[in-house]
Amino acid sequence: MIVPRRRKRDTFLPWLQLAADVAAIQAVLRASYWLRFFNPYFVLPSGIPDYPIYLASFNFITLILVFFLRFYGLYKPARVFTYANEAARAVKAVVASVIVLMALTFFIRGFTYSRTFLVMTGILMALGLSAARFFLGVAVMSADRARGSFRNVLLMGYDENARKLIHFYRKHPRFSTRVVGILDEALPPGSEAEGVPVLGRISELPKYLQAHHQVHEAVLSGQGVPNETVLKMIYDCEKELVAFRWIADVFGLIASKMSVSYFGGVPLLSFMDSPLGDWENRFLKRAMDIALSAAALIIFSPVFLILTVLIKRDSPGPVFYPQERTGEDGRHFMLLKFRTMKADAEAQTGPVWASEDDPRRTRLGAFLRKNNLDELPQLWNVLKGDMSLVGPRPERPYFVSRFREDVPRYMARHSIRSGITGWAQVNGLRGNTSIEERTKFDLYYIENWSLLFDLKILFMTLFARDNAY
Repeated sequence: MIVPRRRKRDTFLPWLQLAADVAAIQAVLRASYWLRFFNPYFVLPSGIPDYPIYLASFNFITLILVFFLRFYGLYKPARVFTYANEAARAVKAVVASVIVLMALTFFIRGFTYSRTFLVMTGILMALGLSAARFFLGVAVMSADRARGSFRNVLLMGYDENARKLIHFYRKHPRFSTRVVGILDEALPPGSEAEGVPVLGRISELPKYLQAHHQVHEAVLSGQGVPNETVLKMIYDCEKELVAFRWIADVFGLIASKMSVSYFGGVPLLSFMDSPLGDWENRFLKRAMDIALSAAALIIFSPVFLILTVLIKRDSPGPVFYPQERTGEDGRHFMLLKFRTMKADAEAQTGPVWASEDDPRRTRLGAFLRKNNLDELPQLWNVLKGDMSLVGPRPERPYFVSRFREDVPRYMARHSIRSGITGWAQVNGLRGNTSIEERTKFDLYYIENWSLLFDLKILFMTLFARDNAY
C-alpha cells in the first residue's frame, strides 16, 4: 500500500521512457509517410497527399499511442518487465491504437486517409517502439551499473523459490536489482547460499534494517509462517520505508489491496501500490499544489501583512515560528507557522501537545489556531516542495520516534508528502487525539487518493473546527 523508498532513477525513468516513445513514434510516422507515398512499389491513384495534412495528424496519433502504452502499464517504474514482456505490451498498444485510428477514418469527410499507411505504420511502430525500449533499457542498465544504483533485495528464508528468485535477477540485469543478503533460521551466519551472504536470523530483521538503510525491498520465502510473525515483519519493514513482499505458493489466495507479480515463475504477493505510486498522479498532485499555493500566497498577501502587525503588537517575539517536522520518506524539514504561543513556550516542558485552554497561547494565538489561520505560512512549504496541500499532517521527530514503535504502520504515513490539511484533520482527528485512529484515516487517504478527494478535503477544511486549540 505504501510508496516504498525510491531510487532517484525511478522518478526520472518514466519521463525517459515517454521521451523515447514519443521520439520513436514521430520518427516512424515520418518514415512511414515517405515509404508509402514515395515508394515506386505502391500505386498512387489519387497522387501524393499533402504532407502538412498528414503532419498535423501525427501529434494526435502520438497521443493515442501514448494513451495505450500507459494503459498497458509501460510507464510504471514499480512494474518491471522482461524485454519480451515489455515488447509484447508495446505491440498490444500499437494494435489497439491502429484499430481505433482505422475506425476514426470512416468518420473523416473531405479527406481520404490512407489505410495502407496506417497498417504499414502499425508494423513499423511495433518494431520501432520495441527497439526504442530495448536500447533505452540497455542505456539505463549501463548507467545503473556505472552509478551503482541498484534495487537491493533482502531475502527472509531460503528455499527453492528463493533460489529461483536469486537466479532470475542475475539472469535479467536490466532490472538493476540484486539480492544483498539472506536471513534464515537454519543457515549459519557468515555462510553463503547461491553466492549470497547469510547475514543472520529472520528475528534479526528490525536490527538489520535499522543498520542498513540501502535495502529497498524485503521478500519473505517459506510457508507456514504464523500470521503474527508476518504482521510483525510488515510493521518492521514499514517503519524503515522498505517494501514488503512474500512468495505465495497458494493459488487462488484472495486479499484486499494486494497484487501478484511473477518473476521467473515465482509468484510474489505484495500490497497494491497507492495511486500516488504512479508518476502521472504525483505530477498532477504537485502541479495542483504549485498552482493553488502560488495563487493563495498572492491572494492572502494582505492577510499576511495584517497578521504580521497584529502578532507583533499582541506579544513580544518573532512573527513566524519554524519547527522541525518529519515528512516524506522520513526526511526532516522546517515547517512555518504564525506564532500563536509565548516565546520559548516549551523551554521548561520540552515537546508537549497543545491542550484546550492552553495557558501558553497568546490572545491572538487562540483565535488563529481556532480558525486555522496559523497554518497559512505553510503555503510557502508547499510551494518549496516540503509539503502538499493535502496529506498526513507531519509530526515532530520527537513524537515520530515514539509513535513508530508503538503505533502499527505509523511510518507508512510518510510514504507521500505531508499536508497542511488531511482526511484525519477534517474528521476531527487533530491535536491531542488518538494517533491510532489518525493513522487509519491517513492510510485510507493514501490508498484512495484522487484529485477530487483532495478538493473535497480542501473544501471540508474551511469548516473544520473540531479540536483546533
